[in-house]
Amino acid sequence: MNELPNIVDLTEENVREVLIEQSTQRPVLLDIWAEWCEPCKSQLPVLASLVENYQGKFLLAKLDADQPLGQQLMAQLGVRSVPTLVFFHQGQPVQVLSGLQTEAALREVLDPLTMSPVERIKLQVDQLIEQGQHEQALMLLQQILQEEPENHALQVLQVNLLLELGRIEDAKTLIAALPADTVGIAQPKAKLAFYEMVAEAPQVAELEARLHDDENDHEARYQLAVRQVIADETEQALENLLLIVRRDRTFREDGARLLMLKVFDQLGAGHPLAKRYRGKLFGLMH
Repeated sequence: MNELPNIVDLTEENVREVLIEQSTQRPVLLDIWAEWCEPCKSQLPVLASLVENYQGKFLLAKLDADQPLGQQLMAQLGVRSVPTLVFFHQGQPVQVLSGLQTEAALREVLDPLTMSPVERIKLQVDQLIEQGQHEQALMLLQQILQEEPENHALQVLQVNLLLELGRIEDAKTLIAALPADTVGIAQPKAKLAFYEMVAEAPQVAELEARLHDDENDHEARYQLAVRQVIADETEQALENLLLIVRRDRTFREDGARLLMLKVFDQLGAGHPLAKRYRGKLFGLMH
């Protein structure tokens, strides 16, 4: 018998409750296995990992194919081999996977079934952002925030969207309303500083023309780097700032190096670009 949370052995007594009634509350993953089946044994660690990671978002029901109940349900479901996994949702089988499955393949089925309504909308927001549809993403995000007004992670995302849309004052207001230690707020705060710096800077074409005429025009290179950060051309910005540091540490009282540190703050400590350019800057300084 299984004594682990969120795992149950299917029996004559509980089959209806588990597959019909409980699957209306959360998805049920029916694992049809047999003692003699080596792939079934190989599947066990994957299933156990999913149960642990999803933390109760689905129920794993195990069915011995060699028992009378197993043979009966296999006939009803049209299952002819083991291992077979059957996903139940709202009292109905919605997906059948035969053979040994990877964790990634199972997640593809489980994720849509286990998402809350808010999580589904959040996924749509992420997709809109990837497509560059920031206005639509913001409208959808604000719908979620009506349901979860205290969700600081979503508030941080809203700040980022406001910055992308150039709504600087709105972003400032929202940042001021959030706790100073809100996770993730350092990045939009840092980016806000760049928007403020670029307010009176020349346009990119003018800055590039100045650099074409004089590659040691550090002020033009510095302002171009700021505009590149705003445009998410972060690596180009860091290259320009690093060049200024290499050529003239006295420029703006070591301003290029200090600006690089702000870029690192915006990217976040674990970002690959931040790690790479911290190393380059360290090497240059020492």
